[in-house]
Amino acid sequence: MANVFKNKSNEVRSGWKIAGVISLSSIMEFIPMFVFGIISSIYIMASSKGSALSTTEVSNKLYDFMQKSTYGFLFTNTISFICMFLTLFIFLKHVDKKKFKDIGLISVKKGCKELIFGLLLGLISMSVIFFVLLGTKNITVENLSSLNFSKDIWLGLIVFIMVGIKEELLSRGYCITAFNQMKKPWLSIILSSILFSALHLLNPNVKPLGLINIILLGVLFGYMYVKTNNLWMPIGYHIAWNYFQGCIYGFNVSGLNIKGLFNLSAMKDNILTGGTFGPEAGILTTIVMALGMLILWKMPSVKKSEEDYLETSV
Repeated sequence: MANVFKNKSNEVRSGWKIAGVISLSSIMEFIPMFVFGIISSIYIMASSKGSALSTTEVSNKLYDFMQKSTYGFLFTNTISFICMFLTLFIFLKHVDKKKFKDIGLISVKKGCKELIFGLLLGLISMSVIFFVLLGTKNITVENLSSLNFSKDIWLGLIVFIMVGIKEELLSRGYCITAFNQMKKPWLSIILSSILFSALHLLNPNVKPLGLINIILLGVLFGYMYVKTNNLWMPIGYHIAWNYFQGCIYGFNVSGLNIKGLFNLSAMKDNILTGGTFGPEAGILTTIVMALGMLILWKMPSVKKSEEDYLETSV
């Protein structure tokens, strides 16, 4: 039975470790969300001004807050971020015997150049998609005088910073490092990218091309990770990609409706726009990912040092 759980090097198999991280994080996340749900339900019923609300009505109000309001979106993502961070700390310390820097989370000062490059590349990538769709009249933007300069723009930035760090820590940092026990780096990138896409299966308005493109995004982020030997370039790209997609240009982000600076008054539902899932379900994202891979291929790789924290490189 030992071989089921451990490999020839006596390490816990990568699949068990990753399943353990996702399971523990989900359990840790469920507890505060459950408590918050009970307290919120009591508050909603108490503030209904004497009119009795059905269970369905209370649930709908709670869902609207958690999923459709900016503060609810901020709250749920903060809980998710904290729980994932704590879970990874526990597994790295007690199972992997590693530190966060060993999976690519070096100091911001050391990774500043990669972070800035990732932010710029993510901004340019999403901007290209936006302006191509605008120029081909696949989207229509309301009068520029109606730009949405609200708190949502700034709170959204906080949310997507947490999302970028959390998802890259798990999908690239931890998963690729765990899969690298097989000593097949590109297979590690592909497997982690498939898992990254699978985590979006329950998102609203999900589409097959959207899931395929998320795999390609994962491959691009994974290539950035092994190319630079740290997580800051994929974190930067991930943050800029999501933030400008939703909070600036007003697209849905992986099916989630986000209030943006620009108000899209009309958008065609086709293979270019991605429809209600957002640009990630469009063919333009496929093209942009391919171009991103080409840019990275032309970049020089960062040489490993004595303090290298990646087990293998491409």
